[in-house]
Amino acid sequence: MSIFTIPVFYYGFQVTVNDIYINFDEGLGELTAIVGAGSYSFEGLTKAVASALNLVGTQEYFVTTDRENRRYTISAGSNFDLLFGTGTNQGLSIASVMGYTTGDKTGTNSYTSENTAGNEFIPQFPLQNFVAPEDFTEFASASVNESGSGSVETYSIGTRRFFEFSLRPITNNKLKNYNNQQAVEQARAFLNYCITKGELEIMRNKDSKNNFETVILERTAVSGTGTGFKLNELYGNNLVGFFDSGILRFREV
Repeated sequence: MSIFTIPVFYYGFQVTVNDIYINFDEGLGELTAIVGAGSYSFEGLTKAVASALNLVGTQEYFVTTDRENRRYTISAGSNFDLLFGTGTNQGLSIASVMGYTTGDKTGTNSYTSENTAGNEFIPQFPLQNFVAPEDFTEFASASVNESGSGSVETYSIGTRRFFEFSLRPITNNKLKNYNNQQAVEQARAFLNYCITKGELEIMRNKDSKNNFETVILERTAVSGTGTGFKLNELYGNNLVGFFDSGILRFREV
């Protein structure tokens, strides 16, 4: 399958032991929610934060996203305060991961982050050698048994679907229609995240950000476990300063 649109990837929503806390107040004193450390997708973090708040709060909390601007909104039925500035764990709060400034948020029942969260990566060109998951599916942990009569039974724990593509060309060189003098550095940052096996989101068209799939890196041209990458400079094509990622395989999660 060919793809002619420029995609966009959202990545880098990483919660560490240094930013796992949400101190908040429903009116009767400080409460503390704890979000599990880990690498989340943009949407995946909403579930983790809502679950942490609902575990200790007395009202139901919701976390929603503005996908165009990569912002979060935390809301509930009644007023509450987010104590990002004065809470007991103010220096270890999740505020910056979600795009919030570190001051307290008070006086209402809904708070939207002031800054964009995480990172985005937009390739300079459409994905090359593209295979969509609807065309790349396999049984997971499959076994095939054949009886003496010749009948065949297949057992599995489900199916797995994959994206496969390469990023090329990647260049800082000035081009007429694709000028990005940080393109190589941005690709390196993206791939360095991918090899951590953290979740990320792919949108096949950067102009349609509500249509996305969540994936992790399965393998690269130099690593069968997806824990390493290599950018190849295209010397053989007389393209100095132009790079190719090799084939990348991402698994839907």
